This record gives sequence, C-alpha cells and structure tokens, in this order.
Amino acid sequence: MDQEKIGKFIAECRKKKNLTQQELADELGITDRAVSHWENGRSLPDISLFQQLCDILNISINELICGERISEDKLIKKSDENIINTLEDKIKQKKKANSIIISLVLGIIFLFIVLLLSTRITYPKINLFNFTIQSLPSDAIYKLNKQLSIDQRNVYYYGIDFAVFCDDEEKCYQVDEALKHKQMSIDKFQKYLDKQVEYENYRMMQFWDGGTKVYEKSEMIVMFCNTIDGNRDVYIGNDEMLNNLQGEYCGHSKNQDKSYIRTYKVISTTINSNDEEFNDVTLEQNDGTRGKVLINNSYSLIPGHTYEFSFLTFDHFNDTIENIFNHSTFLNAVETLKEPAEQINEKIIVNDDLDNGSELNELEHVKMDIVNGTLTPTSTRVRITDLTNGKYSYGSDFRIDKKDGDKWGELKPKEPLLFTDIAYGPDRNGYIELNINWERSYGKLAKGRYRIVKSALMNSETPCENECKNYYFSVEFDID
Repeated sequence: MDQEKIGKFIAECRKKKNLTQQELADELGITDRAVSHWENGRSLPDISLFQQLCDILNISINELICGERISEDKLIKKSDENIINTLEDKIKQKKKANSIIISLVLGIIFLFIVLLLSTRITYPKINLFNFTIQSLPSDAIYKLNKQLSIDQRNVYYYGIDFAVFCDDEEKCYQVDEALKHKQMSIDKFQKYLDKQVEYENYRMMQFWDGGTKVYEKSEMIVMFCNTIDGNRDVYIGNDEMLNNLQGEYCGHSKNQDKSYIRTYKVISTTINSNDEEFNDVTLEQNDGTRGKVLINNSYSLIPGHTYEFSFLTFDHFNDTIENIFNHSTFLNAVETLKEPAEQINEKIIVNDDLDNGSELNELEHVKMDIVNGTLTPTSTRVRITDLTNGKYSYGSDFRIDKKDGDKWGELKPKEPLLFTDIAYGPDRNGYIELNINWERSYGKLAKGRYRIVKSALMNSETPCENECKNYYFSVEFDID
C-alpha cells in the first residue's frame, strides 16, 4: 500500500464531502491530528476504522487500499492485486518480526556473556594465601553479630571489625562478601586452615559434640561447628570469643555454672615422662607462691609469660595451685599483659553439687536435665553435664521408667528399642545435648511420673573384651 497516495485520496474524498478534518475525526471518534497524519502520508488508518471511514467517504475498501477510484471493469483485477499485496506485506512483516526476534535473542545472549565476564572480573575466584582479622578496640562492647547465611549455614563475627581473604597477589577481599559472591566456599576455607595446622601455623582443637573444630592463631579464633544435631555454623572472632560466649555457640545453651579466674606466670614447662600429651608446668602467683601441675600440651604456654587461667569447681578444698588443678575443671588459658596490681585472682567459686539425687546416678559430677520447652508426651531433648574432663562417653540408648507409688518400674516397649553404636563425648565445656524420642517404642505417655534412664561408658575401660560396664543415671519428669 502506497501510504502517501492513500493519504491524498482520503483528503480528496473528504473535501468532496465538504467535511473538515475535525468533522471527519469526530465521526470516527479520533483526533483531527490523526486525520492530518493520514492525509500527509505520515501514517495509515487503523484497520478497525477502514469500514467506517469508507462508509463516510462513500468509497470501497479496495479503493481506499488502492488510493484511487476503481471502475467496475478493473474492480476484480484491483481486488486480486490488493490481496497479493496484502499477502506480500504479511510475509515481509513476518520476516521483519523474525529478524527483530533473532536480533533480540542475539542481543540478550551477548548481554548475558558481557555480564558473566563482568561478574568474573568483579568477583574472581580467590586462591587463598592468607587470612586475617581486624579486632575491635579493647574498650568496645563485644557482641556476636550474624554476617550472613549461606548454604544453610550461618557465619558469625565476634569482637572483630572485619575479616579478609588475601590471594597470592596480595589482593584482599572481605570474607562475608567473598562467601556471598562464591569467590570462596566455607569448605575450602576450612581446608586451608587444616593445611595451616599441618604447617604448624595454627593450633586446632576438636570438641566432643560431634566434631566441632576450633582453629587458633595469635589473637584470632575460627570455629567450624559440626554437632551431632547437624549445626554447621561458622564463628570468626578474637581470642576472647570462646571464653566470653561461655558455651553459647553451635546451637548449645549458655553455661549455667560460674567459673573463676586466676593469674599465673609460667616459670617452666617440660614434656611429662609418662604421657607426651601433657606437660609438667611450674606456675607462680603474683605473691611468689609456686606450684607444679599437669597441663595438656594443646595449650601453648610460654615460660616467662603470664596467663589468665579459668576454672570450674564443685568441690571445697584448700586454696593452692596444685589443689585448684586437681579439684577444678581447667577451661582455658589466655595470655595477659596486665600489671600484678591489675591481675585477676578471684576467689574459688564452688558451684552446687551436680548429683541430682537419682538412685541410679552412680557418676560423680555428671547429671542430666530436660531442656526447657522441649518435653512432650512422645519426646524431649536432654542435656548431660559432664565435668570429668572426658572420663565418659554416651550413646543413643535409653529406657523409660514409670513411678508407681514409691517404686519405679521399667515400661515394657511395644517394639524393641534399637540404637546406633556411636558414642559421643561432651564438648570442651562439659556439655552434650541429645534428642530422645520414645513414640515408636512406648507410644504417647499417659499422665504420671517418669524418668529417662541412660548409661555411660568409662573411656578408660574401652574397648571391652565382651560387655562394657554401664554406669546408669537418670532424670525425672512429669506428664500432666
């Protein structure tokens, strides 16, 4: 269709009808500007207006498309030409549309490639060469801050302003941003630290909570949680993180017992002749009193340096260096530069005896509690507190007893109780939490007084030739 020819034809027919552009526009329900665009060849009428426009101008649609009057003898020929032209226009439009679609697809692909390359340039993979932190000022308030969640794991900072990964070209990247943009994975970060332990650049400790690992170097600590309950969080902090969190990490609850701190100067340290994992260490208080104690060599104590030692105790004893180490649980040692007058020498804090009064509890300094808010008629979560420095291990076995009057009787299970052979030890702070579900074996418990009975294995007695000796202990509860 000749757009300019059609426009002139519309103008000619309008004038013959003695219509202004505005009058024609009003009858069609459009603006006079649209009519002006047609007549000047800038655009064509919308196809939906063809019939109405032709009726007003007293012309046929074929004449409108041709842009001229058509005699009857040429009508059929012009109709055929219009049909052919319309088909050709559709083919051309289809080709044009396909061309536009192809161009758009190619453009999108090109843009995606550019963005991908730009991302790789902006967020390159890190060949980890060094890891470091920036601690907060000593007078700052230390808080546990969640930095991000990634791969169903939370990453926390404690007592630090930031942590960075650096590559072999000395380019450094913020840890949280690098993890977020997949420049470094948590697993690769841990493998790097494992290598550093092999090179003796870091010291590594493992908790008895399923496999949590703690990496220490100078004034920084990195902890990768790996608990029996599936916690895989990561904690990055300064050297005060573990002491200050007091066990409140990796899904564990904060310690309920109070510890105390004593400041000692290390006079000498030598490997113990009977056990190479321990050192004979001579310590001196600020009043000049000395004592010789046995300390695990995982604590790198340097002669001539002064440390703050933290302890937990449940016994009463005479206040000497030897007695403190013999009757208390040694928690940690942190180097200090404080002057003697500023050093911490707290009184011995004796916590309540852990014996819960159960007739089955044959273990000294071991107890079991129901975790608040977890008890239901079919299950609960228990917390075992063991401050025997890893004397016992605990499995998944248990039984349920019910109290009838003054006597306890073992409930008969509907199905045999099956347990795994895996045994777990408490974490460094003496705690282990376990989920106990008795629905399958005992069903839903009715109202009454019950107790969960568990056993412990003494590590010094394992492996056992035939059957290990079990030490039983329990916790009582009520179903209302």
